[in-house]
Amino acid sequence: MASAQVQLPHNLHAILKEGDSQIDASCNNLIENLQAGIFLNQNKLKFGVDRLLWANAFDIHARGLAITWGEDTRYWSWTYKQDTQGSCNCVQVEVAELLKVCWLDVIGKFPAKNLTPGMVYQVSFVLMMKDGEYGFANHPVNFKLAIPSYHETIERKEDLSTLPKNKWTKVRVGEFITSCNMTGNLEISMFEHNSQWKSGMIVNKIEIRPVRRQCQN
Repeated sequence: MASAQVQLPHNLHAILKEGDSQIDASCNNLIENLQAGIFLNQNKLKFGVDRLLWANAFDIHARGLAITWGEDTRYWSWTYKQDTQGSCNCVQVEVAELLKVCWLDVIGKFPAKNLTPGMVYQVSFVLMMKDGEYGFANHPVNFKLAIPSYHETIERKEDLSTLPKNKWTKVRVGEFITSCNMTGNLEISMFEHNSQWKSGMIVNKIEIRPVRRQCQN
C-alpha cells in the first residue's frame, strides 16, 4: 500500500518495457526493487531510482557500449564480474579488458527522455587500470559528452595512468541539466587515437546519475 502512495518514477512504464522479463509497475515491492536497481536489455542496462532525489539513474554496462575492435579477441577480452553496486541478486555483468590497441574508441548512447526533468546529472566511466598497464602515460584520454536538444558538447582529458591500480574508479565526463523537452540520445565517448599501443584497462560501465535538483530562480 505504501508504494502505491509514492509518485512513480519518470517514464517508468516505457523504461520497464526493456526488461528481460515482464515487470509489473503496480506490484507492492516495485519501489524496493527500483531502489536496488533493475537490470534491462539482457543485463546491458541497469535502471534504478535515487532514494534522496527520487530521480532515475542508469548504468550502461560494457556490453551496451560500442567498442571498436571489441569482438576481436586479439585486442579485447570479455569476462564476467559481479555488479559493482553489490545488488542483492548478485547479478554477473560482462566487462571488457583491453589487451592491446592503438585506436581506443568506446561510445555509449542513451535516450535523454528517460532521465528525470529538472535534475543535474553527472556522467562517469567506471574503469580499472591494472598493474603493468602501458601506453597511457603522457597520452591523456579524451572524454566527451554530447547533449541532445541543447547542441552542447562537454570535453575533457584525463591521464588514466595516474588512477589507482586494480580497483574500480569513476572517471567523470561531465554534468548537465535535464528538461521536460529533451529528445534524442546522449552520446558519451572515451577515445585516444595516437599510434602507441595501449593495454591494461578494464571497462565496466557508464554511470548516469542525478546529483542534485536544478536551482529554481
